[in-house]
Amino acid sequence: MKKVLLVLFLVFYFVNASAQVMKMQGQGGGIGGNNMFKSDSSKFNSKVDIKLSGKTKYTDFKMFSIDNDTTYIDTTLTLQKDFIFNYIRKDNFELLPFHNQGQTFNKLAYNFETNSVFPEMGMDAKQFNYYKVEDIKYYYIPTPTSEVMYRTGLEQGQVLNAFLTMNTSRQFNFSVAYKGLRSLGKYRESLASHGNFRTTFNYHSKNEVYALKGHFSSFDLLNNENGGLTEQSIIYFEENDPNYTDRGRLDVNYSDAENMLEGKRYFIDQTFTLFSKKNTLTKKHLKIQNLIKQQKLDSIKNALAAKTVDSTKVDSINPKKIEPKEISKIKKGTLKKDSLSLQKKLLDSTQTFIKNDSLAILNTPLDAVVLIKKDTLIPLPQIDSTKISIKKKDSILPNLKSKKELVLNKKTSKKIKETSKDSSKVTVSKLDSIKNITDNVEFKFGHKFIYETKHYRFKKVEAGTFFGGAYESPIADHTSYQNMENQVYLELNTHYTGVIRAKANYYNYNYHYNSILYLDTITISDKLKGNALSVGADWKAKIGKLILKADVNSMISGNLTGNSIKASVNYKKDSVFSIKGYAEVTSKSPTLNKILYQSAFKDYNWKNDFNNEEIKNAGVEFILNKWGSINASYNLIDNYTYFDTISRPTQANETLNYIKVKANQHFTYKKFTLDNTVMYQTVLDGESFFNVPQIVSRNTLYFASHLFKGDPLYLQTGVTFKYFTAFKANAYNPLLSEFVLQNKTEIGNYPILDFFFNMQVQRTRIFLKVENFGAGFTGRNYYSAPSYPYRDLTVRFGLVWNFFI
Repeated sequence: MKKVLLVLFLVFYFVNASAQVMKMQGQGGGIGGNNMFKSDSSKFNSKVDIKLSGKTKYTDFKMFSIDNDTTYIDTTLTLQKDFIFNYIRKDNFELLPFHNQGQTFNKLAYNFETNSVFPEMGMDAKQFNYYKVEDIKYYYIPTPTSEVMYRTGLEQGQVLNAFLTMNTSRQFNFSVAYKGLRSLGKYRESLASHGNFRTTFNYHSKNEVYALKGHFSSFDLLNNENGGLTEQSIIYFEENDPNYTDRGRLDVNYSDAENMLEGKRYFIDQTFTLFSKKNTLTKKHLKIQNLIKQQKLDSIKNALAAKTVDSTKVDSINPKKIEPKEISKIKKGTLKKDSLSLQKKLLDSTQTFIKNDSLAILNTPLDAVVLIKKDTLIPLPQIDSTKISIKKKDSILPNLKSKKELVLNKKTSKKIKETSKDSSKVTVSKLDSIKNITDNVEFKFGHKFIYETKHYRFKKVEAGTFFGGAYESPIADHTSYQNMENQVYLELNTHYTGVIRAKANYYNYNYHYNSILYLDTITISDKLKGNALSVGADWKAKIGKLILKADVNSMISGNLTGNSIKASVNYKKDSVFSIKGYAEVTSKSPTLNKILYQSAFKDYNWKNDFNNEEIKNAGVEFILNKWGSINASYNLIDNYTYFDTISRPTQANETLNYIKVKANQHFTYKKFTLDNTVMYQTVLDGESFFNVPQIVSRNTLYFASHLFKGDPLYLQTGVTFKYFTAFKANAYNPLLSEFVLQNKTEIGNYPILDFFFNMQVQRTRIFLKVENFGAGFTGRNYYSAPSYPYRDLTVRFGLVWNFFI
C-alpha cells in the first residue's frame, strides 16, 4: 500500500508541477532590450532566435504500421483502454489468462485469418508477448513524445512498458521502446521474467522519391514451470481449506523446470519512386502559387492608400513639403484625430492591401480616385513610432513618388477588401482543381528484408517421471530457428487502377537441433533446412465509398509448397455505419515443431511427413457506430494439425467445420453505460479434437463523468462480468510450450467479476482494479487450464502516462 501511495503522490506532483519558462524581456517590457531572460538567475548576452511553425494538434502525432495504415497517439480514457490494460496491451476477450501476469493464455476462441504461406516455428504458448512484424509501429511527430505504462504484478512484481520517439527533421524519425516484466506469482515456481526491446526508424527524402523504414527487435521470455497442482492440492483448493489460503503452500507437480524463448529480428522496407506524375503537378502548382504572389505584390505597388488632400487641410495647389527630418519636430495634436489614424493606415498599408489583387483595383469606381501631382507629398503629423508596425521590408512610403498615385477613400478601401476576398476564393478553387487532377501516376520499386533468429529452451534439473522416461538428466532441450525473407516488388498507383503491387519473395529457413537421434525403428534428423521462392500480387482500390483489397501468393519452387488467396470489400457510410466482407483460401505447412522435435525425454521425439493444412474461411463485419458491431466467420479446415492427449502431433482425418459469431452493443443513459460483448461458437464437424466454449460473455456497467470545477479529472468506474460455458479446455504442456488435447476435465461455468476505478488527469490515465472479487462467494472452481487455477482476488494498480514537449 505504501508503494501505491508513493506512486500516486509522484503522479499528481509531476502532473500539476509547472516549469519555469524563460521569457525574453527587454527594457520596459519590450523585446530586444539588454536585460533578457529576467525570470532566470543567469543572464545571456547573445540574442536567441526562436522559430515557431504554428500550433500542434493531436492529428499531428501520427503512428503507422508496416502497411502504412495511419492512426494517432490516443491519450483519452475509454472503456477499451481498460480492456487493453494488461501486459500484452491487447483486448483478451477471447483469451483466458493464467494466474500470474507474464504467463501464457488459454484460448476461448480461434482466429484462422491472415495466414502466411511460410511455416512458423511453433511453441504457440510462448508467442503472446512476442512482437510480430505487423505489431511494430512507426511514428511521425512534431515534438518528442514518450509513453510510460506501469502495472503491478503478483508478489514482488510489475510490468513497465516505455517508449520514446522524436523527429530529428521532417524527414527522419526514430523510436526506442522497452517492456520489462517480472512477477513472482502466488503459486510455487510461477515466476515470469520478460524483456522486450524495440527500436524503429523511418525516413523519406524531401521530394518523397525515396522512403525507408525499419526496426530491430530483441526479446527474452523466461518462465518457471511447475506442471500445475497435484491431485491432493486440487482438493485443498476446491474445498477452500483455510490452511492453504497462502497458495505457496500448495504442492505442485515439479519445482525445477523453466522454459525460455529468445531471439532477434532485423527488418528493412524501402521504396524508390521511378516515375511520378504527381510530383510534376506539384511543381507546376508551386509555380502558379509564386506567380499569384507576384501579381499581388504588383497590385500593392499600383494601389497605394492615402488620405484625400482635403482631409489634411493643406492647400492642394501649393502643398507644403515636409522633410523627413522635420517630421519628428511636429507636435502632437497639430492634425485632427482622423488624420492621425489615417496616416497610421498609410504606414501600415501592407496590411490593408496584402489580400488585394489587380481584379479589385480594376473594379474601383473612378469617382473614388483622386490624382495628385508629382512630387506632392502629404504632410505627415508627429507619429509615435512605437505604435506603428511595419511588417514588410519594402515599405509603401518610397513608392509615393511615382508619377500618378491612387488615393482611395475609406468606402473604396472597404470595397477593395471585399472584392479581394472573393478573388482569393476563386484563386484557391483554381489551385484545388489543379491539385485534384485525377491523372496521377506513381511507379515504385520496393525491397523488403527480414532476418530473424529464435531459440527455445526447456531445462529441468532432474528428469523425474512426469514427462516419462529420459535419455539423460538433467534436461537441457534446445531448438534453434533462423529464417530470412528477401522480397522485391513493383508498385503502380493510379486513380483508375488503385494500388497494384507485383512481388517476388525468396524465403530461407533453418530449423535445427545439435545431433541426429537414432532409435530402434526410426532415425530423427537434426534439421529442417531449405528455401522457397514465391510470387504474388496485391491490390487495393477505392471506388466511391467502397474499398477493395486482394492478395495472392504462390510458392513456385523450393522445399515448401503453399498458396493463398485473400479478398475483402469494405463499404463505409460516413460516420454512421460500415460493413466489410472477406474471404480467404490458404494452403500452408503446419508449424515446424509438429514436423520435427527432439528432446531428452523419450516420448518427445518425432519426424512427421504431414500434408499442408487447407484453410478456407469467409466472414462479414457490420459496425453501427451508435449501436455496436457484429461479426461472423465460417471456417473449413482440412488436415487440421494438433497435439493429441499424449502430446503427439496428429493430423485430423475429418474436416474441421467451425462457426464463430461475436456481437457488441452499448447503451448509455445520462452518465451510465452498459457495454455488452457476446460470442457464440459451434463446431459442426471435428468436436473430437477441437474444443471451444459455446458462449462467452463480457458485460460492463460503468459510470463516467468529469469532476470538480474546470473538469480537471475524468472518472470512470464500474464492474465487469465475464462468463463462459463449461468446456473441455486444452491442457498446458510446459515442455512443448503448447496446449494439447484432453477430454476428461471441464472448466468454465463460473463468473469473473472485476471492479475498476479509473481516472484521467491531463494526459495521465490511472487504473485501479480489483480482479475476481467474487472469488469468496462463487466457489473455488475457477481454472485457466486443468490443474492451473485462475487468480484469486487481486488488487492491481497502474498508470499510462504520455509526455509531449
